[in-house]
Amino acid sequence: MRPDKKAVTDLFTERAQYLIPLFQRGYVWTLNEQVQPLWEDFVDRLEAIVQHQADAAMVGAGRLRPLRRHFLGTVVIGSLKGGSSDAVGNRDVIDGQQRITTLQILLLAFRDLVAPLKDEALIYDLKPLTQNIGRYRLASDTLKVLPTNVGRDVMQALAELGSAEKICERFPAKVGRQYQERPAMVRAYLFFHAMLACYLRGLRYDDVLPDAAADEERTVAHSVIRSIDADIYLKLPGADLPLQVERAHALLVTLREGFQIMSLELEDEDDPQIIFETLNARGAPLLPSDLIRNFIFLHATRNGEDVDELYRQGWQHFDETVDTSTGKGAKFWKQQERQGRLKNSRLDLLLYHYVGMRKCEDLKVAHVFNEFKDWWQDESRDTQRELARITHLAGYFQTFIVPGQASRLDLFCRRLKLLDVSTVTPLVLYLLEHHKPDSAEFLQAIGDLESYLVRRFICGYTTKSYNRTFLNRLLAEMVREQKTDAATLRDKLLSLQGDSQCWPDDEAFARNWCHRALYQGRNTSKVRAVLEALELSMRGSKQESLVLPDGLTVEHVLPQKWQTNWPLAEDTPENQERRRRLLHSIGNLTLVTQAFNSALSNEPFAMKRQEIVTTSLLMLNMHFQAFGENDAWEEAQIVSRSDKLFSYALSLWPRP
Repeated sequence: MRPDKKAVTDLFTERAQYLIPLFQRGYVWTLNEQVQPLWEDFVDRLEAIVQHQADAAMVGAGRLRPLRRHFLGTVVIGSLKGGSSDAVGNRDVIDGQQRITTLQILLLAFRDLVAPLKDEALIYDLKPLTQNIGRYRLASDTLKVLPTNVGRDVMQALAELGSAEKICERFPAKVGRQYQERPAMVRAYLFFHAMLACYLRGLRYDDVLPDAAADEERTVAHSVIRSIDADIYLKLPGADLPLQVERAHALLVTLREGFQIMSLELEDEDDPQIIFETLNARGAPLLPSDLIRNFIFLHATRNGEDVDELYRQGWQHFDETVDTSTGKGAKFWKQQERQGRLKNSRLDLLLYHYVGMRKCEDLKVAHVFNEFKDWWQDESRDTQRELARITHLAGYFQTFIVPGQASRLDLFCRRLKLLDVSTVTPLVLYLLEHHKPDSAEFLQAIGDLESYLVRRFICGYTTKSYNRTFLNRLLAEMVREQKTDAATLRDKLLSLQGDSQCWPDDEAFARNWCHRALYQGRNTSKVRAVLEALELSMRGSKQESLVLPDGLTVEHVLPQKWQTNWPLAEDTPENQERRRRLLHSIGNLTLVTQAFNSALSNEPFAMKRQEIVTTSLLMLNMHFQAFGENDAWEEAQIVSRSDKLFSYALSLWPRP
């Protein structure tokens, strides 16, 4: 690699285009984490340069130490390729695309802000830094930075529209009454434009605004960020003050003299993939999915494949699919999702389960890229075929993430989430590769898996060995034997032995169903999964198919604080222990709607029963309509209800 220290302006003086390879992630820098800190560094250098110039005017520049330049980090770029009279040459950006893109956005905002000043020197100096000047066949050749497909239209708009007002109109913060997040590049542009405007009017980013609300951050910068998020047009402090052209010239000097960046240009013998993986990028860390995307498409590039077409068919949907459940225009696969104790992006989780399925091994999300690379390089892979496989399973994985209630797969995934069991996902994805989700084979398979999981929960058996059970044993054996049928899976489930792995039989299921304290620790959502399934199973074919609301909560009929209004007939240690055990058993638990008056939870049964019956339409609670005003709810009634519910449980979760 050829190293070269450059000023910010030096990065863009060449008539060339920085090309962000298709396989790299889009622009991800945020205002709070990266953009505002960069502006703060910029102001620090700007003020130091202004002070240095003032001191030099007084005592002479020769008597002052040279000002240090602020180091902005490193960018790794490819050698210049192509270029002719009607086509601009380009350089691939191997590392540092966030930094290069941000600096170009800063220059575009600066150009647009000072344009109304009609200062010829500023216009002359900024034009070649923000535009490749020439007559090109492609309009995009004028761009100094060409992002990945996801950001190209945005960058084109920033380069061509010419004002913050037009940018705000093209990318509004809300449409009607519906708020939507502006693209990250637009947010950076608007922030820089606002900060530059404030500086040219004599305001600093950290100046305190006297009219800010008491509960708000009171600085200029925070006011601007709030406006970017909420207003169609930016509302800027000091907007009635004039722009000072001398301050604009000081800004340009700072860009030339206040910063340096290390540019590393690759030579022919350098491997861009190795360099990309080993460099520690400053700023937002690379996710496993970023590294995997880079790896796949660089592999395709080396093989001479049509990378643009591969991206459109096999990856673009991961970048652009909108999460309709939020109503905020957020990207579905970028959203964070909790599985177990950790949160990761949905795309990282998909690839984590996909690689686990392919390798039949339990992995850590942090190791997914290396595991994916090992699997990919284990044999020759067809890029188009593998992307099609990932895309196919991604459609099903969306149901795992946001399950509905329309299909059996929906209900299975909903119960998996409530049971907090994700280790079975690779096995289910394997089955979905070979069966349609409404096929008899698949329905039997997930029915058996659900029975296995629910019975083990009811019996209180550990989940710690599930990774070995589902991946290292069941999935690995089926892949090795090239089996995909439900009968084979059932036989393997039945062969599991010991409390750590067994599929509990009816005797163990019945014993624990009636007497085990289920509601304890972190089991609330798991109990809800069981009660929801019972509710649906109790509905007959003549009843309306109602969707269960997400706000249902688990309620103890005999309350946890029973001592005041629910005394024991005989207060003995044995009776207290029996009540304690049955208190949290399934017979004493039900679901109530949001309309339930929680203030009545500890009241006598007559009052509580009346509240449940009058506010709930659930079949689970029809049981309480048979009770009279003077009837009791005690241990015998709890056991009786458990027995009735067990008949539904046996039908729901059978074991051959």
